[in-house]
Amino acid sequence: MTSGSTSSPAFPRTPALVVILVALLAVALPRLMVVGGLPTTDEGFQAYYAQIMHASLAAGHGLPDTGPLMFYSLLVNWVFAFGANPMIALRLVDMLVAVAAGYALYRVVEVESRSRLGALLIALLFLFTMNHPTFTQHGFKNSIHAAYLPLFAALWLGLTAPTNATARRWLGVGALLSVAVLLRETFLPLMALGALAVLVGHGPRAFGRLVAGAAGAGLLITGVILAARGGIAATLEGYRDAGLVYAAIADKRVEFFFNYGGQALREGTVALIVAGVGLVVTLARSLGGSWLTSLPRLAFWLAAALIPLIEPASKIGFPYHFGVCLPGLAGLAALGWRNACEGGPAMRRNLAAGALGIALLAMVIPRLGPLSANWPQTREALASFQTGNWPESFTDKTNYLLAAQAIRQATPPGGTVAISGFMFTLYPLTGHVPPAPELANLSATLIKLGLSGPALRDALLRCPPDVLMTTSRTDWPGGPDLLAAVRDTGIYEQVAEIPTTNDRAYGAFGGLVFRRTEARACAH
Repeated sequence: MTSGSTSSPAFPRTPALVVILVALLAVALPRLMVVGGLPTTDEGFQAYYAQIMHASLAAGHGLPDTGPLMFYSLLVNWVFAFGANPMIALRLVDMLVAVAAGYALYRVVEVESRSRLGALLIALLFLFTMNHPTFTQHGFKNSIHAAYLPLFAALWLGLTAPTNATARRWLGVGALLSVAVLLRETFLPLMALGALAVLVGHGPRAFGRLVAGAAGAGLLITGVILAARGGIAATLEGYRDAGLVYAAIADKRVEFFFNYGGQALREGTVALIVAGVGLVVTLARSLGGSWLTSLPRLAFWLAAALIPLIEPASKIGFPYHFGVCLPGLAGLAALGWRNACEGGPAMRRNLAAGALGIALLAMVIPRLGPLSANWPQTREALASFQTGNWPESFTDKTNYLLAAQAIRQATPPGGTVAISGFMFTLYPLTGHVPPAPELANLSATLIKLGLSGPALRDALLRCPPDVLMTTSRTDWPGGPDLLAAVRDTGIYEQVAEIPTTNDRAYGAFGGLVFRRTEARACAH
């Protein structure tokens, strides 16, 4: 969104059909290979909120007043209306959203590289990396790619804005940035970076219009959601509770940062090298006084690559947190291409294209085999998609499906369920919901109650679910206290055990399934 590039001749844009094809190859294809993967944890959190939102809206009760804003879950809650497997449906929707975001990033790279060939190679490399299962698992892991769409659209509008851009353009940029933050709250520092870039590159008037657009869109959307929820108190409490949960496992922050940061680094090594070369080339041209892009532009992309590290450093980090650095690295690669190739001899451009082509092959070829190996399982999952269930042959492959089976068998029609250990995935897998929002994750409830087993026992007695599952996970505090609280209620009997094992997916996610033995109404 910065200005300051030296004037350069116009270049032909890549036809839209070619960009769409690139997005399908680099985004949709790798995602489609794994869309039938076994259920995962993070997607279950978002799917749970989509599930309860749909149930509440369908019953005419408005939005449930619980948890954070969960804007993405709200936008996709309609998938629960069709009776198909909701997890697969959400992954497919997320894949289409990611394709649209990939299209937008391609256009951004094209603007910065000012080259059809450079944009093609850079976009293929970075989009494939960004959509690898290391960062996305099987899809719908989080709202990152949904937030990318308005973020990249705003970025393209800002980068291509003429000196005399209209007020409407900057209002639109601000509105898009606001939507990106509502979809992914931790994108707020990136929004601030964009606003600063507009201030530096286009002046205070454009900056003011951007802020007005962001405030207007943000307040309007948030206001409508809060009105549908019935107030702001529960939303603020949802963010506060999330902070308490992160604080409870803060001792793992450094361990997670280096372990999962290392995993992300290994998967993104090729992209990082390409971006590093782009940075070096741009700085080398600057030392010779012949660079084609301004220092603020270089600083913008470098900041865009580094700012995402704030999130994994400040709470707990997983590979996808580090993956948010990739768009900024793509920008550095695009700047490097432009400074190396624009106005230079054809030989230099050919050498750059050859090097990028080798890098792309080095990234893609080793991963084609593992990706394609997932297709038989995906094909089987898609074949049963319309039934709303997972194939029976999948059940023994993961503790999630084993637990879901045990819970469904123990729960009466229309009954309620409570889980622990952040296993929200069990809600969409079973089709049941908790009796009260505060019992959606008993591990988090226990943390909020100061790890007091008696307080959790009292909470369960006030509003007992028909069936609940404890957890054997050791990365969540209070496991033994939780189990003791359930037994101390005196109204539950154990009906199943999901053992921990190394032979199944999520084998560490074991626990005991309990069924209520006496009728007791929920007190609130």
